[in-house]
Amino acid sequence: MKFLLKNKNRKAQEPAVESKVAKGMQALYRNLQCTWATYMEKLTAKLSSGNWKIVLVLFVLLTGGYNAYLILNAFTQKEIKSFAVTPIKKPEHLTQTGDAKNGALQVSEAEYLRIRSFRIYMDSLLGSPSSKPVYDSITNNRPGLMDSVRFIENYYEQFKNK
Repeated sequence: MKFLLKNKNRKAQEPAVESKVAKGMQALYRNLQCTWATYMEKLTAKLSSGNWKIVLVLFVLLTGGYNAYLILNAFTQKEIKSFAVTPIKKPEHLTQTGDAKNGALQVSEAEYLRIRSFRIYMDSLLGSPSSKPVYDSITNNRPGLMDSVRFIENYYEQFKNK
């Protein structure tokens, strides 16, 4: 109950309008509302209580009739679809795994031998301290190169053993 008491003591704070354009728009909107209210007040000041009843009955009849028309039209209208429902189709590439289809090697044996000799060369660069900066330079400029070489070698070996 404490939260209810705190809210009673607080004053309602309106959000602060920071820009001059927003203040101008609010002033224009208020002025338009006042003008419309004054015009409607002058227009309806001449109506007697009998006329007010007639206006009320006309308003209720017109709005009620229009609503009844909308309801009846919804039930009696022939089938007109406002939007079409189409089934969702799964694209074919979603079911494919990306693996080789019939076990055929994607890497030829000549390419594999070149990749293997490159890996041996890179391992030799890593082995000697004088050529380590060359190895570091290559791996820094081509990150993931050695991972790709290992992946291709493993991939080739996997299909070669089958």
